[in-house]
Amino acid sequence: MYLPSTQSVLTAGLALTGTLRKPSEVSSGKILDYAVEKCVDADGKQRCTTPFLVTKSTCYNVAWSTEGKLTHTTAEVRDAGSGDIVFYRDTDGQWTPEKGELVYLDFKPKVPGTGNDTVAYTVTTCE
Repeated sequence: MYLPSTQSVLTAGLALTGTLRKPSEVSSGKILDYAVEKCVDADGKQRCTTPFLVTKSTCYNVAWSTEGKLTHTTAEVRDAGSGDIVFYRDTDGQWTPEKGELVYLDFKPKVPGTGNDTVAYTVTTCE
């Protein structure tokens, strides 16, 4: 008869609770910045990410880069139902939502006279 060791039971328990999981990608891609404040502009170009589900009290890493000579964009996390901003960042970093909800990202240009640049973004769970 096999009796598992304390270590194997503890490891299995941690794995089941998600403690040993590696970061996983939640959303990523390339879109135009939010210079035109609509998710789909008049030309049919996408300016917001596809909505994705976030879980309450789960840590997410939000990272992005903007193509262009002189750029600075901020990330706005918005509620997919209302469009309200639920989180805002000037630089790459972490976010832990206060509730589970369906959200999307847009990237607002902050340098006057710029905009319509491509933004590459990635959202992953934290380690």
